Amino acid sequence: MPIDSDALASLAGDYAKGMTSIRGRRVQRLLRREFAGAEQVRLVRDESGTAAVLGFSPGGGAFCCTDGRGGHASVVRWRHGSTEALESRYDLLKDSLPLLGSHAATLEGPRRWARGAESENGAIAF
Repeated sequence: MPIDSDALASLAGDYAKGMTSIRGRRVQRLLRREFAGAEQVRLVRDESGTAAVLGFSPGGGAFCCTDGRGGHASVVRWRHGSTEALESRYDLLKDSLPLLGSHAATLEGPRRWARGAESENGAIAF
């Protein structure tokens, strides 16, 4: 069952704290749009304290890490058991958050973040 929309909105708001008001709203909207089908969505941090969002569903997962300062934000998606992912970049300079482009990506980044989240939240399956 997909995550509750209010819970996702709350998580997106927490993630966007500290971003400028316009970029923060756009990042929240991007997260609500791209992670709406996920069953689990988690905020995670790396060793330096940088935050990211990990989402998981029965078919796969998604990952986003942005501070809202650049011109785009990327969402990396993969299917469980896959060795590759698809990274999609979205334009943070436009309200509609249009897709700028997509390309194949490795799973190393999301796996590194997931390893950090395991100690806090239990095991995460790829």
